Amino acid sequence: MPDENSPSTPPSPPAATSTPEAKPTSAAPPRTTDFGHIPMTEEFDRAKWTLPPVIPVLIGVVVLAIAVSIILVTVRPKSITNGAIAQVRVAPQGDSVLVAVQVKFDNSTEKQLWVQEITSELETSDGQKYTDQPAPRSDLARFMRAFPQLADASAAPLGDEQKIPTGPFTGVSIFSYPVDKAAFDARKSLSLRIKFYDWPALALALKQ
Repeated sequence: MPDENSPSTPPSPPAATSTPEAKPTSAAPPRTTDFGHIPMTEEFDRAKWTLPPVIPVLIGVVVLAIAVSIILVTVRPKSITNGAIAQVRVAPQGDSVLVAVQVKFDNSTEKQLWVQEITSELETSDGQKYTDQPAPRSDLARFMRAFPQLADASAAPLGDEQKIPTGPFTGVSIFSYPVDKAAFDARKSLSLRIKFYDWPALALALKQ
C-alpha cells in the first residue's frame, strides 16, 4: 500500500500522435474567354466574317450617286442663252480694216455679269488667223463719228472690265485687222470670245 505521505508522481502526458500534414491543393487557373479571338477556320471558311452585306452597300452607293447628281444639277451655273453676232460693219483703211461687231445675248444668270476680257479672231480664206482686243469703250463714239460705215452697228459699248445687267443685252465692239476689205469679205470666219469673272465664257462665231 503506498505511503499516503510520499509525494505523488504526476502522470505522464499522453504521447502526441503525429498526423500527416495536409498539402495545399493548387486551384486550377480560371478559364478566360478571349472575345476578340476568331478561329482561323471561321475567319476563312465563311465570307460573312470579312465582307459586308452586299444589298445595303449597293443601296448606299445608289443613294450617294443620286445625291451627288442633285447637287451638281442645282449648283451648275445657268448658261448665257441666245448669243449671236448680229451685225458686222467694215471701214477700210488701205491695207487694214476697222470692224464693228454687234452682239446680242441673254444674261439669264439672275445677277450681273462682269466681263473680264474680250478677244476676236479673223480667219481669212487662205487659213491665216488674226486676233485682236476691242478698242476702249470710251473711244467707240469717236470711231462711229469718224467712220460712218460703222454707225449701222451702233449699240451699247462692249469691252473689258464691264458689268452686264440681267436680261437681254446688245453691245458693240470695234476691232482692227491687218487685211484689206477684199480679204475680210472673203474670210472663212469671224469669232468672238467674251470671258466673264466666275462664269463660263461666251463663244460666238459668224461663218462666211
